Formats: sequence, C-alpha cells, structure tokens
Amino acid sequence: MQADGWFTRFADIHNREFRNIHGNDNFYPFHRRFLRDFEEVAQGYDPSFAVPYWDELRDSRSPAASGVLSSRLLGGNGFGSCVRDGLQAGWTMGFPNSHCLTRQYDQGSQMQSWYSPEYIYSIMQRYNDMHGFRESIEYSIHGSVHLGMGGDMGTYWSPNDFTFYLHHANLDRLWDQWQSWGHSMTMDGRNQNGSPMSLDLPLPHYGDPVGSTMRRGVGRMCFGYAGNGGGRTAAGALALVSTPLRGGLGSADAGLSKLPHRVLEKWFPALAREIGPNAGAGSNATTQGITAAPANSTRSAPISGKNKLPYPAPLTEMWISMHKFDRKAVAKMMAEARQFVDDLNSANYSSPY
Repeated sequence: MQADGWFTRFADIHNREFRNIHGNDNFYPFHRRFLRDFEEVAQGYDPSFAVPYWDELRDSRSPAASGVLSSRLLGGNGFGSCVRDGLQAGWTMGFPNSHCLTRQYDQGSQMQSWYSPEYIYSIMQRYNDMHGFRESIEYSIHGSVHLGMGGDMGTYWSPNDFTFYLHHANLDRLWDQWQSWGHSMTMDGRNQNGSPMSLDLPLPHYGDPVGSTMRRGVGRMCFGYAGNGGGRTAAGALALVSTPLRGGLGSADAGLSKLPHRVLEKWFPALAREIGPNAGAGSNATTQGITAAPANSTRSAPISGKNKLPYPAPLTEMWISMHKFDRKAVAKMMAEARQFVDDLNSANYSSPY
C-alpha cells in the first residue's frame, strides 16, 4: 500500500476535508467510512486484513510504555523526530511533501496521561445525544492521543501514521458501544455548514448518506469489534466498555458501584439507576450483572498514588486553533474532566488501570 501511494492518498483526503470532519457532527460517520475505505483497499492486498484497534484507555496512565508502541508493533518515539523502529521504520511519506514519518512525544521521551477508561465510560453514560457524546470524545481522548504522539499524528495529514487507524478504530468502537446502548440511529447536532445533521446528508468526500454508516453489517459496514459482536482484529478488550448492556451493566462496574451514590448520580447515572440509592461506599450490595470485586473497589485507607486517577493532558492552543473548536466548550470539558478526577480521588476510588 505504501509503495502504491495509498498512504499519500488517505493523508491527502484527510487534509482536504479536515475542517469538514472535525469540530462538527460529521466526525464519527466520516471517520467510520474513512476506516472502511482504508480497510477495503488493504483487503485488496490481503483479504484477511482488518484494521486493529488500540485499546488506548488501558494505556492512558503511561502511554509511552504501551506494548503497542514497541519495536515489534508500531514502534516508538522518533529519533531526531524520524520513526526508526516498528512497522513503519524508515518510511518516507509522500504527503504533503517527501519526509520521514515523524513522531515527537509531547513530554520528550514520555507522554502526558490520556483520559481514563472511567472518564470515557462516564461520557458514554451522561450523553444521550450525538452532539454531546461526539464533542466530549473529540475534545478528550481523540485529541490527547494525537497530541501525545506528536509528529505526523499532530498534523492535518495524520493518516500518514498507521497509529491513526488504530486510534480511530478504537474511537469508532466506543461509538459502536454507545450505539448499542439504545442509540443505534441517533444522529443530531450540526454539519460543517452549521446545518442540522440528518441521516440523509452526504458525507464529505464520499457523498454517501450519513445513514449508510450507522449500522454494522449493513451495506459496506461489514465489520465488528471483539466484545461488541466480534470482528475487527483487537489489541485487547476494554473491560469497562467492551461488553454491551444485556440486563445489567456488567461485573466490571463493581468497583465504581462502591462509590458514594451522589458521585454515581453525577458521573455514572446509568449505573446509579441500576444499583439504586442504597448502594455506595462500604456497601457489598450486588445487582443484576454487578458483583463487587476487590480489584477495583474503593478502600477505607488512603489509596496510593499509582491507583489514583491522574489529570489528563489538556488540548493545546495550537490544536484548538487548528480545529477551530469552540474555546468555551473546550474549557468547560477540560474543567469537567479535572473535577471528575478530583471527585473520584476524594471518594478514595482505586483505579485498576
């Protein structure tokens, strides 16, 4: 694919459509269609190919230490900014000009912490509208991964880096999970022109209707995710969000279910409704699909630093300007994310991640 210019083509498409597919509600349907386009091209070379997803939330505390960034997989930080190990070691990219594939971690040899599984799980429970869900994801884990990796990943032509596809497959997996929680055809908000989104609107570049991307297994959307019905090659399952709701939120919620009910109501409303007002810190109550598990329950003694939730990396001014994001909306989300960390740490929550 690289020799035949496909990475150049996809980077060019992303660059040309950048303002049409970020900061508005084309974000999720366009990137799902874009992933399928890449996947279908790759299947012309190897029919068994599927875009893997990188379960970045599991690596959110110390991203640079992830095995995904080892030399046997994607490779790590650049040397003099050029990537010298992993799948794309020594690659020369063709867009926007001839250059080595670059990565420059945002903290030198390390990366700032990304958004935790718990916070993304909270987003998925608190938003029932596409606009709110999309905006919260785009301002949080979407941006922090791009900025943390740096180099080509921090540009308009980020699809030069294969990491882009693993990252967006994971974001798509989260959308797929959210859809399975009663939002299968939920589409609202605004498109790139400020017009109300609808299932009939054409996707930027492709022209396919937005609705053509909404259901897995229909039309060109022939893929799935491990834990969400099987399918795309998985880099691991995310316990908190990979299993669909089936009469209960699942045993992975057990540690969160031990939080005080006021914290649950604020940050995990679906879980709060599931377990009712009588559960909370110190409770051993169980409900359908929920079994208390010491591995991620709160403790009566102060928790150690390694189990506290860290503050996630904020979006940079450059990134906000590049996407023309609403600064007030970004500031609100970042303040909310810090408050989330404060609330769970104050409640003595011990994260297993």
